[in-house]
Amino acid sequence: MVATGCAQQSGVTVGSDQAGRANTASGSMYPAPANPNSPDFSQYKTYSWSSQITNSQNSVFFLNDLLFKTMVRDAVEHEMAAKGYTYQPTGGDLVVNFRSFDQPTEITSNDNLGTGYWDSTEPYAYAGERKVQLDKGSILLQMIDRKKGVEIWHGYASGLTDGNVFDKNKDKVYVAVGQIFKEYNHRADKL
Repeated sequence: MVATGCAQQSGVTVGSDQAGRANTASGSMYPAPANPNSPDFSQYKTYSWSSQITNSQNSVFFLNDLLFKTMVRDAVEHEMAAKGYTYQPTGGDLVVNFRSFDQPTEITSNDNLGTGYWDSTEPYAYAGERKVQLDKGSILLQMIDRKKGVEIWHGYASGLTDGNVFDKNKDKVYVAVGQIFKEYNHRADKL
């Protein structure tokens, strides 16, 4: 995966990364050839939550706040529906997971995401050949191809802070999640 960059919007930094994206930063005026490892986003129509999202008692990856976890999940559900995806309790084409970080962090592997972030029945690999730098007050969203067990896309919003604490204002969280999805240029329907 190659980082697609990031944008600063209303005090929040947003970025994303897609599997197999050709590196166009070479300075060439000719488009890079298609990458054979690129996922076919047209095949994804449904999604399911990862096990730690559906576990109603798990709040460890959400600042130990079940209300905040629900708020982010609802915002992501709204954006997935707006992109034409259908939720399935199990067996969706995509497995969706998210995590919040109140302190700056650098993610280089699944180990950096925390034990139990992916359940033992969800052996999804994080593409460790690149790093993601997150500022304090970040939400990281990941989409996994369930059949292949690989991350196909992730997006993040950083800077959700009010002074030195994570800002859990519902409106700001919904705006941040919406900004993450502006970076996701795919739909499940043909609109």
